[in-house]
Order: sequence, then structure tokens, then C-alpha cells
Amino acid sequence: MFALTLKELAAHKLRLLTTAFAVLLGVAFMSGTLIFTDTIGATFDSALADVDAGVDAYVRTPTDIDTAYGQGPRLDASIADTVAAVEGVDQVALRLNGYARLVGPDGVPVGDMTQSPAFGMNWVTVDELNPWVISSGRAPANDDEIVIDKSSADSAGYQPGDVATVLTKGAPRDFTISGVARFGELESPAGATAVLFTDTTAAEKLASPGEANAIAMTVDHGMSQSAIAAAVAGALDSDVEVITGADLIAENQATFAAGFAPFKAILLVFALVAMFVGAFIINNTFSITVAQRTREMALLRAIGASGRQVKRSVLIEAGIVGVLASAGGLVAGVGVASGLTKLMSQLGIDVPDGPMQISSTALAMSLGVGVVVTTLSAWLPARRAAKIAPIDAMRSVSVDDSAGSSRRTTFGAIVAAIGIGGVLTGLAVDEISLVGVGALATFAGVAILGPVLARPVAHLLGVPLRLRGVSGDIATRNAMRSPQRTARTAMSLMIGVALVGFITVFAASTKTSLAGSLDKEFVGTHIISDGGYDNASGLSPELAERLRTQPGVDVVSQARTAPAVVNGTATDAFYAFDTTTIDATFQLGNIKGDLHALGSDGIAVSDEEATDNGWTLGSSVPITFTGGEAVLTVEAIYTAGTDWVGTSFVDVDAFTANGLDELDYRVYVSGDSAAITSVTASDASAIVQDKAAFIDSKNADIDMMLGLFYAMLALAVFIALLGIANTLALSICERTRELGLMRAVGMTRAQTRSMVRWEAAIIAVFGSTLGLAIGTFFGWAVVRALADQGIDTLTVPFTSLAVVTLVAATAGATAAVLPARRAARLDVLTALVSQ
Repeated sequence: MFALTLKELAAHKLRLLTTAFAVLLGVAFMSGTLIFTDTIGATFDSALADVDAGVDAYVRTPTDIDTAYGQGPRLDASIADTVAAVEGVDQVALRLNGYARLVGPDGVPVGDMTQSPAFGMNWVTVDELNPWVISSGRAPANDDEIVIDKSSADSAGYQPGDVATVLTKGAPRDFTISGVARFGELESPAGATAVLFTDTTAAEKLASPGEANAIAMTVDHGMSQSAIAAAVAGALDSDVEVITGADLIAENQATFAAGFAPFKAILLVFALVAMFVGAFIINNTFSITVAQRTREMALLRAIGASGRQVKRSVLIEAGIVGVLASAGGLVAGVGVASGLTKLMSQLGIDVPDGPMQISSTALAMSLGVGVVVTTLSAWLPARRAAKIAPIDAMRSVSVDDSAGSSRRTTFGAIVAAIGIGGVLTGLAVDEISLVGVGALATFAGVAILGPVLARPVAHLLGVPLRLRGVSGDIATRNAMRSPQRTARTAMSLMIGVALVGFITVFAASTKTSLAGSLDKEFVGTHIISDGGYDNASGLSPELAERLRTQPGVDVVSQARTAPAVVNGTATDAFYAFDTTTIDATFQLGNIKGDLHALGSDGIAVSDEEATDNGWTLGSSVPITFTGGEAVLTVEAIYTAGTDWVGTSFVDVDAFTANGLDELDYRVYVSGDSAAITSVTASDASAIVQDKAAFIDSKNADIDMMLGLFYAMLALAVFIALLGIANTLALSICERTRELGLMRAVGMTRAQTRSMVRWEAAIIAVFGSTLGLAIGTFFGWAVVRALADQGIDTLTVPFTSLAVVTLVAATAGATAAVLPARRAARLDVLTALVSQ
């Protein structure tokens, strides 16, 4: 039987190649993702280890809050003298960081704040403790000089000796570029822009005089890192933390890994989707080939082969396909990894050069998934093959009665209902794993019901095709005659289109909700920002002060944000506003208490938040900032505007009182456009937008992510279209005599080609329609679940979804070009005598 299986594979090379190609693509995406993430992880781990290799111990203020550059708690810089006096300490250096943004020669800030942050640091004069290495020029010799990262220098065209403007929390200032530096082996820290000042200027521009973010040190020869850390800790107060250099490196590596994990997870999800789609193709291919070989297998049973041997033969064939395709996928994965590296560079993330990491885990996982998916996909067809009776050798055709199976209908409906219920329940209880299981069950239920739906849907879709004559009529009948085949082929496309539909509906709903809430809640005229993320951007507070004194500007409200823990709940974006004017820029509904009385120790909360926590006016709310802990008093309760001001906020004075940087991430304004722009013209990072322009910029961000998801889903859709072509090619082999008869009675080659292409279009539209229905349901469910987070308006972009369907139908017909040509070229006499 093994020899027979090998001969069967050799005799049907095209079937082997097309099936293996679907597996190869899925494995290539998975192995490429694993190789890429292993490579980038290893290279960044090495780079981060190199930049702090000279640090033996590190003093900092402890915090449980994740912070961005410039927002970590600072310590008293004078304790550096105490550290230096500890026996065993060799050299000591302060480390300061904060917000600083380089302006290019064209007056435009360097770098993209939506991709990477902009920060400033002090230039450390102790070489062993300095993570930066001069690439050209020299270190800053006075307070009017700076060093910039090589990536920014190359991007802006700066060279040592040039003069550049730098934006910080104070007024813009010009500096002379004394040098260009690398961050260890990197041209910049993961694409971020960096400006390096002298200690004096860094303290003035990034923090406050007498403050530092940390103190790094080296030790005398023979002293261990743990011993010096313990000695330094003993010499200092308990409000600071001392860690070893090894712990610092490990923390930085873990921080990078945590930040990179979501991107890795997204890539793996799309790789699994591609494998899932490939599984349908594999299952369909083996199902068709088993059906086509019914007489052959029945004859084997008649001459003594057992059902187990027949089943084993099919599984061996699947195993060989899986091994060969997975091996090819591993090789192709290296190319995928290289492509992902280029994609990261396009996104502005500098990936250091380093050897590609092809780990045994990545190899084993990719190979294992490919082989297991292929074998499991062939298991049901193999099981059916084992049940073929010897008498079936007498039959010339098989009848597909799956469309009328009451058992299939009942079971499929139950599974689909369980899946839909799982999705809704998971969204209701905020359990993402239950949502995932429910989504898979929904797909499975629809797949089981596929043959039941295929016949009536194909009949309906074929109505307009019948107007095109005999080719359209026969194409419709072919799709209806084998509902199981039609359904299996369509299901692979359904998955990809369902995800496309879901993302499209969700993105459209997000845009509508964002525009609606801004139009309803924001009563100002303009929003000023630097275009960056909340905790990675900044505008000098001097900008707001100048706006307040400008004629024609009526209302100005600064907005700041920082991570915090409010009443035990951590948030990455806790807001502070100029509360004397916030109610003049946002519609906050009914307000109890006095917003203008918040000061440095008050807090305003939404009525829902107050109800959930049992707060009333005068209640105490514990809050932890990066600069320390505070207990604030509820001074005001509001009923609207939570989409933009949050469920609680404080006055900017509270941020200042608790040691947070004085940087505005937005300034909300009401006033004349010309008056506003006359003030902001001197601040290169300030972007002034009215409501429409602000919404357009946010929609552009959504569209960028949408394009990325579409690009990743294109692989799954391509595999599905490959399945359509494979199915039609196999069905043509099965219908050789039928095609010969139709040609003999007058069907032309053109009609034959049209018939095959129209059948492919019916399958593609069937899969797309199911996919769009499921995707729209998922979109509705998610929008409903996120209503309390501001995404509360379901928008179904019918035009976009119609375009998706049209493209799918066209692509399906295109996928049938080669099978159609093969069908049209069949020799009539040869086809008539085929068995």
C-alpha cells in the first residue's frame, strides 16, 4: 500500500503541488514570523546588553507604574556624592531624560511621533556608563552644544557644526551640533529621535536643577555587582532602589519584549488564519480525490485490502504532502522574515544588523503545525475512504446528498448557535478567550451548514447567469450538483472575507463614533497637538500662556496625560486639564460641585464612576502618580464628555504638585483661526486643526492600520483563491467524459471556459456573502461591547462591502482561468472514452 501511495502521488503531480503550495504559504508565514521575532529579539537583547555593559549598579526611585521617557520618578541628584563615597564604587554618573524634539533645517520636526517618541538625555562623560558612542564629531563641550542620534542626522541632513532648533518644555532654543552618535550598535533607539545635552542643560530643559532620573556607577576591580548594590543601598535612604547592572539589562530586555509582544501576536494570529484557511483546501482536496477514486479503492477492498489499509494510504499521502510543504515553508520563511525586517524599517523602527536566528523551537513548531494540520485535514476523507465497500466498484458515479441531511442541519445549527452565544457572552463578561472560542465555533457551525446552504444560494446566484445562456445555466447546475464541494471551497474564502468584513465594519464604526462624539462633546474650535501618542509627546506650556494673551483667542484649556493608579485601578492615560476653562471647551453635562475648585488636591469624576465606587462630593480618592502617592478630594461630578476627558481628571496643578513633567499633549482652543496660527507659528511641533481636520488625521491613522491588516489578510484570501482553482481543476478531471459529451453536442471552447469561470464566480460570491454576514455580526458585537468606551455607533459601509464582494467574485473567476483553459482544450474523442 505504501508503494501504491507513492505511485498515486507521482501520477498526480499537479494535485500534489497545488495542495502542498497552500500548506507551504501558511508554514512560510508562521516560520517567517517566528524567525523574525527571534532575530529581532536576539539582536535587540544583544544591543541593550552592550549599551549598559559597563554599568555595575544603578540607583533609581522605585515605582509600580509603567512610564515613558521623561515621566519616571526622579531623585535628588546630590545623593551621587553619597554613592561616590561608598567603598568599592569607582565612577559615578547622573542619568537624566525627558522630552526633547529636534527640528530639521526645513523647520519641520524630525521623526514621526506616531511611530516613535522623541526624547532628550544628558551626555554621560564616563565612557563605561555612556550608552552612546560618537560616530562623527565630538561630545558637547559647553551648554550650547548637543549631540544627536545618527538616524535623525541622516534623515535631516545634519552634520557636526550645524545649528539646530530643539523643542523642550521651555521655549525653543538653538544649539550647535557638536557630534552624531549611535546608541550602542543602533543608529537610534528603535527609531526614536534623541538629543543629548550637557548635564547642566539637561537638568534645565528635561527636569529641574538638582534632579536626576538615575545614578549609574562602576565598581573597583574584584567587587561583585550584588555586593556593591547592597553597600550602596545601605548608605542611602529607603525611598530609593539600588539594582545591579545585570538586573538593569534584564529589565530593559523584558520591557522591549513586552512592547514587541503585541506585534508578534498579531503576526502569529494572521499566520494561524492562513493555516486555518489552508486546512479547508487540504480537506477539500482529499475529499474530492477520495470521491474520484471510489472505484479504485473499492477494487482494492475487493482484492483484499482492509479499510485500515485504505485509510492509512490516504493519511500517508497527506503526511508526505505535509512534510514536503512544511519543509519548503521553512525555507520560504527566511524570505518572509527578511521582508518583515524591511517592513519594520519602513515603519521607522531601526532593526540592528545581526545573524538571523533560526531556533529549533521555530523549526519544530512550524514543521509540526504544517504536518499536523495537513494530516488532521485529511483524516475525515481518509475515514470515508476506509468505509468504501467493494460493491462500490460497480458504480460509475457518486451522489452528493449532503444538502438534504437533517442530521447535518441540526448539528450545524447547534454549533453555530453555541458559537454566537459564546461571542456574545465573552463580550458581555469581557473575556477575550471566550470570544475567540465562540468565533471559532461560529465558523465551524457555518462550515457544517455550508452544504445545506450551498444549493439554494447557488440557485439564487445563478438566476442572472442563466440570462447569459447555456454556459451560465450549466455552471449553476454544477455548483448545485455538488453542494459539499461547493461549500468546502467557499468556506476557505469565507474566513478571509469574514475578517476583512469585520475589520471594515469596526473601522467604519470607530470613525463614525469618533466624529460623532467630538462634534457633540467638543464645543471649542481648534485642537493643538504635536501629532504624537498621549504619553510620548509634548508641547511647551509656554504655548498655552501665549495663546491666553493673544487677542482673538477666547478660551484655552491645556491637557496633560500620564500613567497613574486611581483607587487601585491602573490606567495608561490619566488626564489633567486647566479646569478653569475645561467646561468651556467640552460639554460635560450636569455638573455637581465646582470644577474651578479642583486646584492641586481635587479630582472630578463622572457620575457613573462615582456610582460604581460609592463616591460623593467630598469623598477621598487615593491615586498613585509616578512622582508619588496622593489622596484627592472629589470636588465635582459630571455626566457627559467621558470619551474625551475620561471618567476622572484633575487640574494641571495636581500633576505639577506630584512631580510630573510640565508638558501639554494637547491644547483645546476657541477662537479665530488666524489669531491661533499666529501664535503657534513659532512652535515647529504645534499642529493646529479644526474639528474636521482633526477627525481626518485620526481617520488616516485608522486607515493605515486597516491597510496593514488587509495586507496580512491578503495571504489568507490568496490561499482561498488557490483552493478554488484546485477544486475546479480536480472537478474537471472528474467530469472529463461529461465535458467531452457537451463538446460533442455543440458546446464551443469559449462556452466551456465561461462555464468553468462562472462556477468559480458562484463559489466566490457564496463564500464572500457568508463571510461578510459573519464579519458584520462580529463587528456589531464588538461595537456593542465597546459602547462604554466611545465606540457606540454601528456603521456598515455597504459600498466597501459590495466592492469586497465584487473583487472576490472577480478574483474567483480569475483563479479559474487555468482550469477553464484546460477544460476547453480537452480532446473530444479522448474525453468520451475516458473512464
